[in-house]
Amino acid sequence: MNNTNQKQEKYKLVSVIKPKVCPICKSEEIIRWGFRFNHTTKKQRWKCKSCSECFVVDDGFFKTKHKREVITQCLNLYMNGMSLRKVIEHFNQFSDYQVSHQSILNWIRKYAIILNPFMNSLDLDLSRTYHTDEIFLKCNKEQHYFWNTLDKGTRMLIATHYSTKRDSKSARMLFMKIKHKPLTLFTDGLQGYRKAYRKVWGANKRSQDKKIYIRLKADRDKRNNISERIQGTIRERVKVMRGFKDKESAKLILDLFVVYYNCIRVHQGINKTPIQEAGVNLNLGKNKWLDLIYLASQNKSI
Repeated sequence: MNNTNQKQEKYKLVSVIKPKVCPICKSEEIIRWGFRFNHTTKKQRWKCKSCSECFVVDDGFFKTKHKREVITQCLNLYMNGMSLRKVIEHFNQFSDYQVSHQSILNWIRKYAIILNPFMNSLDLDLSRTYHTDEIFLKCNKEQHYFWNTLDKGTRMLIATHYSTKRDSKSARMLFMKIKHKPLTLFTDGLQGYRKAYRKVWGANKRSQDKKIYIRLKADRDKRNNISERIQGTIRERVKVMRGFKDKESAKLILDLFVVYYNCIRVHQGINKTPIQEAGVNLNLGKNKWLDLIYLASQNKSI
């Protein structure tokens, strides 16, 4: 085998994301211009005919030292319920690859920021029967709250909010993230929900919204079982973490967990992911995290 073939086998060509415009001059006259190599992969390089600048499109793994397969495996193991210590032990036991506690946290923060705008841009086919609830969390020995709204028909977590207070303002911040007004809304007994509902969707009189808004007076009401199940899932995940160190990290970890819940994890009740039930086919392959990050990066570059 000659040296050229050996070189081609050594490097793996990763996803090719074609840019719409040049990042320098915004021209659309762009052509392929060879490849950029690092120690494991090669990436498509592009050249702008207008300004003659060469560039590489960020596919979500630009200038990363670690292999993308290792990064996505760490994300999946952590979101699937492993602690940081267990994830590191897994790699030490089953591979020669070394990862650190801080690297995993950095990846969680990075990809939460990349994936959230992409998830918010998707057009979902929802039942518009929503279940809203809040869950108590410990952050730096203080009690914080994770608010969430679940669509009953698709099991999608369509909106979340992290706060330090359990009041109507926090409920309003959650409702403001919901794109479509609910046909029916179930909540627990917190009085602030009704005030927040009226603030966001403009119902001023009780008679106007009594058929839409249903406040569950008892925690044992069976109509709220769907919401309670997702609360249990989140509690089990947070229990492994033994609380959060700071508010910003807590928010990003929970944001990435929402992506995992909606797009990666198959829901047992519907035998598919909630995003599929909502009518969005992302055509994710075996490594769902990898393809999802590619899609989000492509969406960002457009």
